[in-house]
Amino acid sequence: MSDDTENTRGQIDADLNSKSASKVQVVKCVFPKTDERFWLQPGKLFKWQGSANYSLQVQFKGRRMAFTTRTGNKNTAAKKAVKIYEELCADGIEATLKNHRAKKDEGDSVATVGQWIESARKVSVANASTFNCYSCSLRKIIGDILAVTRTKKRFGPRKGGATAYRAAIDATSLEELTLPAIQKWRIAYVAQAKNPAQERSRMTSCNSTIRQARSLFAAKVLKFLPELRLPTPPPFLSVEFFPKQSAKYFSRIDPKALLQAAHSELAVTDGAAFLAMLLALSAGLRRGEIDSLAWHQVDFDRELIRIESTETASLKTRDSRDEVPIDSNVVSLLRGFRAKTTGAFVIEAEGEGSGPRKWGHHYRADVVFDRLTAWLRAHGVNARKPLHELRKELGALVTAEHGIYAASRVLRHSNVATTAGHYSDLKSRPVVNVGAWLLPENAIPLPLPEEAIQPKAIKKQARRK
Repeated sequence: MSDDTENTRGQIDADLNSKSASKVQVVKCVFPKTDERFWLQPGKLFKWQGSANYSLQVQFKGRRMAFTTRTGNKNTAAKKAVKIYEELCADGIEATLKNHRAKKDEGDSVATVGQWIESARKVSVANASTFNCYSCSLRKIIGDILAVTRTKKRFGPRKGGATAYRAAIDATSLEELTLPAIQKWRIAYVAQAKNPAQERSRMTSCNSTIRQARSLFAAKVLKFLPELRLPTPPPFLSVEFFPKQSAKYFSRIDPKALLQAAHSELAVTDGAAFLAMLLALSAGLRRGEIDSLAWHQVDFDRELIRIESTETASLKTRDSRDEVPIDSNVVSLLRGFRAKTTGAFVIEAEGEGSGPRKWGHHYRADVVFDRLTAWLRAHGVNARKPLHELRKELGALVTAEHGIYAASRVLRHSNVATTAGHYSDLKSRPVVNVGAWLLPENAIPLPLPEEAIQPKAIKKQARRK
């Protein structure tokens, strides 16, 4: 055999080897689920948000399930994943679920609602009032899911009325808070609406309740509670929300006539209620800000009110801290009331100090707010929160006269998008005078009430005859 022949054969073998090698690189290795290497592939094992242990999801006989391996070691987790899958094949779905998801060891059980709330309270950076809202929302959802009996006695916390109600919920395991249970609750909650308006309102309330309850399981809380075990998957993971409803504000009141009526009817007989209304309508203050406002926060010379944290009150958000301008006529009214008062607070009221309570938020001037709410309702302000409606009315007035950015500043929203979601920045009405295209002779005169009723009366008389 010649050298040329050997060289040619060697070249052919080299080419074949190189082609074989290239083919091997593009062939994807496929491992069965009974092989640890299958579970070591990217995406097969994962950690739920905030969890230190690996979990797996597997679809078996058309059913998708999740299991925790209870270990943070990936190789050990892969071995456990193989055993779980082998159990599914050998023993079936229900038996495997019973062994791996319902089995509880002493000291390793899923946390109860009460345990989680109290532990989260110690590590949460949310202020006390906000955290109480989160807790109430979680208890609301759990209570509805379990159909815990509610009576009006639970609104009497000082007499222990809410103790039994809260204890029944707090003793419940978080395992009850499954995704199907939350979904059924959402649908049932909105189904209680009696008309489309109530349905819109309930959708918004439902979304808000879920978001507040879900905040107790945020990553910034979970990372500080490794000693408590959550169900798999964690509560509210992949929860759905109703479509966001429009929050546009439509004015239904005459603020000028309302303020004039309040001045004539309340300024002398109930000065505290009139002041509360004036602060809400002229400065856009919230209920809590009105309740805790002290006279030293009112700058008469610069014609503004400083909204800030004080010894008796905190702010709703960091963006709530600001200086709110007020007009000179409001300043004059406030000067007159300041001359008549001796206390530190603008709203004089007898009561305990304001602030958060375990059962909600207590306002020092609650009695004053109740009187003002009753007066506003009697004068046509039929909103769910009449006092807050005055703040919204100011937002609409400022937007119409000065624009959306000025309204955002006055209302102290965290961003202008919040303001834009409630108010339309229209300096002029975009109206085309289509009606002017019609000639007067083309207009159809409407019958007077007497003319509309008379034919019916004549027909009745004819029937009697």
